Amino acid sequence: MSNSVTNQLAVAYTAPGQNANNAPMLNVLGMPVGVKISYGQTGGTFSCVETHMAPLQFGPPPHVHYELDEIMLVLEGTITVLEGTETREIPTGAYHLRPRGIVHTFWNAHNAPARFLDMYPSNTQDFAHYLEELSDLGGAIQAEGGNPFAPENMARFKALDARYNHEVFYEQMPEHMAKYGPNV
Repeated sequence: MSNSVTNQLAVAYTAPGQNANNAPMLNVLGMPVGVKISYGQTGGTFSCVETHMAPLQFGPPPHVHYELDEIMLVLEGTITVLEGTETREIPTGAYHLRPRGIVHTFWNAHNAPARFLDMYPSNTQDFAHYLEELSDLGGAIQAEGGNPFAPENMARFKALDARYNHEVFYEQMPEHMAKYGPNV
């Protein structure tokens, strides 16, 4: 019996300590991120990244995906997730589903490093590629000596976000950091 999805898929293997297709680590908002399974390796159905967070490090600004669900598996440490207006601690070994349409973000509120997998089951969106583009854009702005918060650079970030049908609430980050920061 033939299955069309199975025919699109091939075995995908990423060795320990490596990234898919031997790609380099990304710098995504100051977080080292490695693409472990690429969208292309799965026939356009799934991708997976591993993110490392330093102690007391914030993740992205609050944001919402309109077409993408995310599944987190914490491999080390504890990640705090904002889901709408509620926070939840996700300890080592726990899973967390962030369905599309929910404003969310995450951070490491602890004095120890943290590491997690984010898995993106989607046959419409290559979110690992978004992270690659975000890393490239941040690197380009830094190489230009630009201020990432300057209006022209914020417009570049927002254009990238729009291409992946999600919205990032950049203006909420200072309030978010003040409310959930380590000195609170």
